[in-house]
Amino acid sequence: MMWTEKYKPKKITELLQVEQTKSLLYQIENYKKPILIYGPTGNGKTTTIHTIASSLNYEILEVNASDIRNTESINNIIGNSIRQSSLFNKSKIILIDELDGVSGNADRGGVLALIKLLDETNFPIIMTANDPWDSKFSTLRKKCNLIEFKKYNDETITSFLGSITKKEDLKINYETLKEIANLNKGDLRASINDLQIVSSTKESSLDDRKKKETAFNVLKNIFKTREVSTYEFDKTDLNLDEAMLWVDENLPLEYSGIDLAKAYDALSKADVFKGRIRKWQYWRFLIYQHALMTYNIAVAKKEINPNFINYKRNSRILKLWIAKLRFSKRKEIAEKIAKYTHTSTKRIIKDYPYIKKILNDKEIIQKFELENKEP
Repeated sequence: MMWTEKYKPKKITELLQVEQTKSLLYQIENYKKPILIYGPTGNGKTTTIHTIASSLNYEILEVNASDIRNTESINNIIGNSIRQSSLFNKSKIILIDELDGVSGNADRGGVLALIKLLDETNFPIIMTANDPWDSKFSTLRKKCNLIEFKKYNDETITSFLGSITKKEDLKINYETLKEIANLNKGDLRASINDLQIVSSTKESSLDDRKKKETAFNVLKNIFKTREVSTYEFDKTDLNLDEAMLWVDENLPLEYSGIDLAKAYDALSKADVFKGRIRKWQYWRFLIYQHALMTYNIAVAKKEINPNFINYKRNSRILKLWIAKLRFSKRKEIAEKIAKYTHTSTKRIIKDYPYIKKILNDKEIIQKFELENKEP
């Protein structure tokens, strides 16, 4: 079980953003305007809302803004919720999480539609954002009461990590806890995840994590066992993109049939989460990407392949490099031809399959000052 869930606050008195919690609680109980909570990732915005809702016995409807970016989806999901009573005749909170995801060119009227709905409900509407100062949110901000959740300081995070170590009966020194807090720059959720990694690998300090494993040994752990660490690739010098290529290259050597299909399904989902992380900066999804690339692939097999497999580096990077080299030569030739023919480089590249047929002519090569032809 993830410690971020295990040690999530259960009562209002356990919340760390004390003044912000008081303000939020008051505004929910005396609701007049939508509430916009903002602040950096991992500082308890969503957790605080859920804890207050539970303590007040409120029903909560949570939607992620990245899933409702256009007018139609906002009206269908949020609009219907605003107009309907609670299923059990309880009051309810409508939570629109990570409002940042509704910005950008893909918005297609989403913010405007949301603004129109804000006046149609007596239920508290609470939105969260990392940075609400985008110009697109200027009208929305004026309709809301803003509450800033400030970044946790290192002392607060270190103290919280210390309470976890006592409950888990861990022997991790104070300096290590302090280092975890410092490395994560006020992100409590990331700090708890790091503490769990340190504890699960039976390391007494972060320095121990610098003792790197080879890609071969990590792949062996994943493919040849069913019990692996979620953060198995943190033991290597590989970044997650490289690790994914290693897994992709070697999966067919270890798995077959339905096992291979299940493993590739997990790997493809890991790639989906990678895309979401990069597009929306949802770094909390890293845990899912890690898990899908390690644990989910490890348990996809019914039986372990007893044969020795010599794992190999993914050849795709080399192929991409060769292709890039070939294209750069083609572009260089196209630029010279375009200069003499008063044509765009883009047009020459488009017609290159036809143009290259005349590049064996020595007079043409000399006229266009071409030194290299496409291999």
